[in-house]
Amino acid sequence: MSGGQPLSAQTPRPDPDRASPADTSPPRLLIAVIIGGLVATAALIITVVVLAQRIDTAAQEPDYGPVAIPAAPVPGAEGTWCTELAAHYPATLRDEPRREPIAADAAVAAWGDPPMILRCGLMDPAELTCASPLTQVTDASGVTVAWLRLEDSSAVTYIAVDRPVRVALTMAPDGGFGAVQELSELIGRELPERPVCTAGVLTPTDND
Repeated sequence: MSGGQPLSAQTPRPDPDRASPADTSPPRLLIAVIIGGLVATAALIITVVVLAQRIDTAAQEPDYGPVAIPAAPVPGAEGTWCTELAAHYPATLRDEPRREPIAADAAVAAWGDPPMILRCGLMDPAELTCASPLTQVTDASGVTVAWLRLEDSSAVTYIAVDRPVRVALTMAPDGGFGAVQELSELIGRELPERPVCTAGVLTPTDND
């Protein structure tokens, strides 16, 4: 059109409700869903870890409740010597508390977990002879107690064999020797010493 001003091209205004073709970012709602899923997953992982730690801790906690004691012949359990000894059983052994034995003789006691089991008044084991190797334990006062050591894959047993009655401590194979040393003091104090053998024959026990 002559004599008039040229028409300028008008730039269209962007529609705020329409995404630009070049804008490839995900919608805000999708981002929120992704973030929420990640948070929920992290919370679930933390919960599982915490529960696993609690279960593991519970499994490692020792059991000091009543304990069933395997049966064994103890003809002297109710005799004078075992009754006297049982009256002095300690409340702890190697810092492990004493446990209540289930359906056991009065002279039977247990401490700790796994339990260390003490029996008084046992019969002579077949492994005990006048030639058996013995472990001598001497306490601070100079009193010595002789022990016969028996072992299998599940337990180790020490039997005091130079007293009027046989006293046996059974424990896990890795239980160490400290409990035997502590009990040597008790046995040496409460039970008189007797020779293991007399004239080449085992000295009879006194289970009455």
